Amino acid sequence: MDAIWDGEPPKSYLSNLHTYVSRLRERLPGLRIDHVDGQYLLRVEPGDLDLNVFRTKVDAARLAARRGHHAVAADLYRSALALWRDDRPVADLDIAALEPEFSHCEATRLIVVEDRFESELGAGRHVEVVGELEAAVAEHPTRERLCRQLMIALCGAGRQADALAVYRTTRDTFVRALGLEPSPALRRLHQEILRGDVPEPMPEPTSEPVAVEPVFPLCQLPPDTADFAGRGAELEQVVAALRTDAASVPVVVLTGEPGVGKTALAIRVAHRLRAEFPDGQLFAHLAGTSPNPKQPRDVLGGLLRALCPNGAVIPEDLEERTAAIRACLADRRVLVVLDDAASAARVRALLPGTAGCAVLVTGRNRLNGLAGSTSVRIPPFTSDEGRALLGRIAGHERVDREHEAADEVVSLCGGVPLAVRIAGTRLAARGHMSVRVLADRLADEHGRLDELAVGGLQVRPAVARSYENLGPLARAGLRRLALLGPVDVAEDVVAAVLDVPDADGVIEELVQSSLVATRGVDAGGRPLYRLPELLRVYGVERADRDDRAAVSAAHHQAAHHQAAHS
Repeated sequence: MDAIWDGEPPKSYLSNLHTYVSRLRERLPGLRIDHVDGQYLLRVEPGDLDLNVFRTKVDAARLAARRGHHAVAADLYRSALALWRDDRPVADLDIAALEPEFSHCEATRLIVVEDRFESELGAGRHVEVVGELEAAVAEHPTRERLCRQLMIALCGAGRQADALAVYRTTRDTFVRALGLEPSPALRRLHQEILRGDVPEPMPEPTSEPVAVEPVFPLCQLPPDTADFAGRGAELEQVVAALRTDAASVPVVVLTGEPGVGKTALAIRVAHRLRAEFPDGQLFAHLAGTSPNPKQPRDVLGGLLRALCPNGAVIPEDLEERTAAIRACLADRRVLVVLDDAASAARVRALLPGTAGCAVLVTGRNRLNGLAGSTSVRIPPFTSDEGRALLGRIAGHERVDREHEAADEVVSLCGGVPLAVRIAGTRLAARGHMSVRVLADRLADEHGRLDELAVGGLQVRPAVARSYENLGPLARAGLRRLALLGPVDVAEDVVAAVLDVPDADGVIEELVQSSLVATRGVDAGGRPLYRLPELLRVYGVERADRDDRAAVSAAHHQAAHHQAAHS
């Protein structure tokens, strides 16, 4: 609807839509438009849509290039690019809803132009492409690959001085426009030309492929959660963020406290978007909260072995593996799900390099170092969402009959889906137990975390891993905040219980680790913070004699200060 009507559609939009489709069928004989599951589906044969023809020719060109048949590849690339009437698809249409797809097509076309130049150079056509490359570099002065290709073409044409001039111009542009030096590869090429080493042409054609063809489509997603409940607003927000900005790779980061359901939501989103990423969905668990987080190099090795299972030679170097995975995913539509990331540094090397792909990351830490990413905080369940999950597991009739007790169970679980799931599983396994009995058991803080364990599901280990990843002062801050009870506190209270002049660093660490929630401001405008319920219970468990003495001393000091000023 958004593509047809700008703003609110008319009340008669359904009737209008039926009329538009009927007119299309009348005016375009042979056009097949089916009505399937309440949607219109346009069916086309493989050769009917020029975009499909373009992609088929590009795939054939790339296969020829991998086999060393560069002249054949160059001709195929030219044929594919000839299908474009302009740099922009359907340039005479201005449809906001289709802008992301248009941007993706433009980015893909430019990559194919670069691939074509690569094959032309491999075929020894240096002189012939100099003029086209000069025009392309003038139009895209920060496309380093085009600049490199122009330098190689000029050297092949015997114009080393001009090649060096191109490097100087490129470097000046990079420094002035981006504040960056050219890449090591371009600097090495510059040094080669200075030494008089003319870049060698690409290898002669061989009869066998020189690289292993990646396997597409590939789906590595874990199963979706059958009794998934709630998260309607968050799901739509994440889906929308992954669909935006097709000119680059959208990266969405889901953060939240332990057990809040980040992974379950990510998997649900990924399954929902499978049709929009037809080349595959990759999944990697990074084990960021474990004692031994996975290294990016090892994660890339696993992904490359999955994509190229038949005799692929996996590079050893991290940078080479990053380049290899980006080459595999170039011009593909693949969704990459990275679960339990510890830091932005462990994610950057895993990101695809070209538009068309998207990345969904989960982590307890807020990955602020991922430039351009969209962060979505996943909150605890509301009472309605928690009760819905309880009902799906233990039976809706049973839960509805004890509505008030069910709400207490959800509250005592802190609205954490993992804890609510465990509570529901315990009720389902013990049909004679009333919801009230379980609520009364959970009300005892000393045994609550013991109650929230069934089979392989436990709350305590999930909370403990996050606690252990904190620094010593932040751990002490968490324990002492827990002893204050379920209250909102300002930063000066945290400083008081820690007996430090400034607690800003501790608050920052706890916030970044999703271990305290922000709660607005007090009457004086100071930010307020609160420990999530289950983290508070765990903090009380871990508190020692020194923690209790420090909190007691802070209470006495605050009371004395208040009495002195009253």
